Amino acid sequence: MKPIFEYTDYREWIRDAFEDFKKRKSVVSWRYMAMKLDADPGNLLRVSQSKIHLSVNLIKPMAEFFGLDEKETAYWTELVHFGRAKTDSEALNHYEKMQMLKGIPLKRLAKKELEFYRHWYYNAIRSIIGICKFKDDYEGLAESCTPAITVEQAKEAVQLLYDLNMISTDRDGFWKVNDTFVSTGGNWRSEAVRAFQKETIRLAGESLERHAPPLRDISTVTMTFNMDDIALIREKIKEFRSELLRLSQEGTGDNTVFQLNIQLFPLGFVKKLQEREK
Repeated sequence: MKPIFEYTDYREWIRDAFEDFKKRKSVVSWRYMAMKLDADPGNLLRVSQSKIHLSVNLIKPMAEFFGLDEKETAYWTELVHFGRAKTDSEALNHYEKMQMLKGIPLKRLAKKELEFYRHWYYNAIRSIIGICKFKDDYEGLAESCTPAITVEQAKEAVQLLYDLNMISTDRDGFWKVNDTFVSTGGNWRSEAVRAFQKETIRLAGESLERHAPPLRDISTVTMTFNMDDIALIREKIKEFRSELLRLSQEGTGDNTVFQLNIQLFPLGFVKKLQEREK
């Protein structure tokens, strides 16, 4: 199986580690592992099925059961807390620690550097540079964006990315991405990021006319939930987002930059109507 450092979903790692363990041992079952961990076998199975979260007090015993070394255990601990995180800031904190354990440098944006989020194409161009060779064909770079931007905007974007040390040139003069992950630190919910989100949501709407159906997947559905279930819904969305991020990180031969917007918001509150009826 692949190294634990390549996982971003702790429950996927549990499934793979368990199957790998069975190949090396004569008799292994969820009940056997539960007995060794002093845990409920049914709960362990539900954890592996992504139905519930692993109890925090089982993090260390499970690491010992699978024979993880010190660094692997540290990553495993952050991996579980990342999967259990209830807020973006909490998830980001554990994700950053995971990246540091992997030896991946992180780039935190200071307030003055939040200019990066002022236009959608800054992020798009950074991603384009990360998957193709680019030197000085700014016209081609501008046309690679969808919608296309001007040559001046493309040059402006490259200059900003360079000023922020997000990109640099190699020995042959081609631009390359310096960091693999960018966070906004304490400004995770800053006005700049919200403006960026609004701009990408606008682009999603325009994609209905700009791109053919095979190039997009935009669907809408109106549902009703109990407000007490919203935390669970957000958790499901986060798991889906994490899985796509994992596929993106593990992919090879990437040739297209996509923007994923997952939008969940209320359209009506019946509480006020119910109060009026009393």
